[in-house]
Amino acid sequence: MGAPGSFVSARRLFLAGALCLTLWVIGTFLWHVTYRQGISLAVILLLDQDLPALLGALALLALAAPWAEGRGFSLPPPTARIVIPLVVLLGLAAWTGHYALFQDYAISRDEEVARFAAAYMREGLFARPIPIEWEPYRRAIMPEFFSPFGAADYWTAAYLPVNSAIQALFWQLGDPNLAGPVLLMTGLIALWRVALRLMPDRPDAVWVTLILAFSSCQLWVTAMTPYAMTGHFALNLVWLALVLRGGWLGHGAAGLVALIAAGLHQWHFPPLFIAPFILWMLLARRWQVAAFHALTLVAIVVVWAKLWPGFLLHALGAPADVRPSAGVADKIGSLFERLGDRWQPLVNLTRYIAWNNILMAPLAALVVAAMRWRALLAGREIALPLALGCVAGCGLALAQGYGWGFRYAHGFIGPFCLLAGLGWARFRPCDAMRPVLIGLLITILSGGYLVWRTYEFVAPYAASHRLIDSSEADVVLVDPRGGLYVTDLVRGRNGVPGRPMVMNLGMLTIEQVDELCHNYVVQLFERADFRPLGVPLARWNLDRMDMLRAHMKEAGCDKPVQPPLPQTMEEAFNAADNAM
Repeated sequence: MGAPGSFVSARRLFLAGALCLTLWVIGTFLWHVTYRQGISLAVILLLDQDLPALLGALALLALAAPWAEGRGFSLPPPTARIVIPLVVLLGLAAWTGHYALFQDYAISRDEEVARFAAAYMREGLFARPIPIEWEPYRRAIMPEFFSPFGAADYWTAAYLPVNSAIQALFWQLGDPNLAGPVLLMTGLIALWRVALRLMPDRPDAVWVTLILAFSSCQLWVTAMTPYAMTGHFALNLVWLALVLRGGWLGHGAAGLVALIAAGLHQWHFPPLFIAPFILWMLLARRWQVAAFHALTLVAIVVVWAKLWPGFLLHALGAPADVRPSAGVADKIGSLFERLGDRWQPLVNLTRYIAWNNILMAPLAALVVAAMRWRALLAGREIALPLALGCVAGCGLALAQGYGWGFRYAHGFIGPFCLLAGLGWARFRPCDAMRPVLIGLLITILSGGYLVWRTYEFVAPYAASHRLIDSSEADVVLVDPRGGLYVTDLVRGRNGVPGRPMVMNLGMLTIEQVDELCHNYVVQLFERADFRPLGVPLARWNLDRMDMLRAHMKEAGCDKPVQPPLPQTMEEAFNAADNAM
């Protein structure tokens, strides 16, 4: 696909990629760390996980440059007989990783709320009625990300329902944690079909696209979680495969997929992906197709920003506790407000680079820099909508909090890989695959480090949850000063609040604590419990919490969480660490 004069040597690619990405990392460090633009969770994870992995990968990329050029290895054509088993293996690895890496624990409130909604949907409910005895404590039990509609009587997730509905479906089939791996496999198969259509005469470029996706730590690790982002990755690529298929059936099915994707968790994500393709269609003077997909965007806003809140209002009641869910104007205003807030994508994009194949960004940049403007304005450059979507997805999605990589740009990993494949097809000779092998080995090394650091980060919180869950008390109060982000431990069992009923102590009054201590068996989970498990220390003091804790101590209502007594001799030996 590229003329001989357009050949780019692997040595130059490696050196230029290492130099440009290193300058990006330096800029990120200076802006977010040296000049202290705010030590957010994203910056904590950057310093703990991503920066060492990325710097090591860039050093190896530069050192490998003299040996980068060459044939390396050849691959058979990317047929279904080869690709689909590889995709299935990756899906099985993601499913296993939920239990091995994340220890069957969803660390963030976002994930817990998605699983909470899946639990009540599995029971055929649109919301979970709050038991009358717990209504006065409802906000301490569900501190964040709850829908305001009927909030005085119901617990309802603030997010749109499709992601939780998919989990509920797989829950009915046996395991909700299969949802992410199955969506990952769906997205990878769609990516393969799109790559075959865009590069039919370059099977090596199709393999480059697939290898970059297969080696993405962000794709694999996020598929282990209940996050909606794996759904966005999958449905974006299914939409693109259907659009490229064409015909009324292809475009009609794509419209339906877009409508479903917009209901995964927040409706604005699919429009960021689809809008550049509408521009591409307009440039190609495909007026009817462009109009249909523009109407799809209108339908997305009507269904998910207007009709869905209206349905909740009718089914559950008027908003309570907090303001109603943000409307269209609120969401757009919030987007631009956060865009000007220290330009957070800088740190997020650095994390994105670290969690994906080290060659993804350099190869994608090649084809973007070489776009032919005459073909672009005639709507013949598929790289245009792919690149515009990547820019919008990475630049406008902000402040993610938790995330393995940059989860708000997760739906654009497919377009990045396609751009990289197009860059390879245009600037690299057929079957000179050695640089891809080197990039894959470097990515595996950095990915191994990221997986280890992720396990080390999650393990203390998973152990804390298991200990709280094992309590035989009626109520467990979590002191939010006990460690960083420990409010996320306020949750039920498998998405269902129950015994013990876990509450955020900081959201209770002295009178409420007195009532709990009088009517229930209460235990406290605090700093003394978190620290031995390895949860990072929170360095703040709150006068109100000090007063509340002093009152509890005086009332004798500050007993720590105790694990259940051993039932067998073997359990007794294990509890004593075989000291006898």
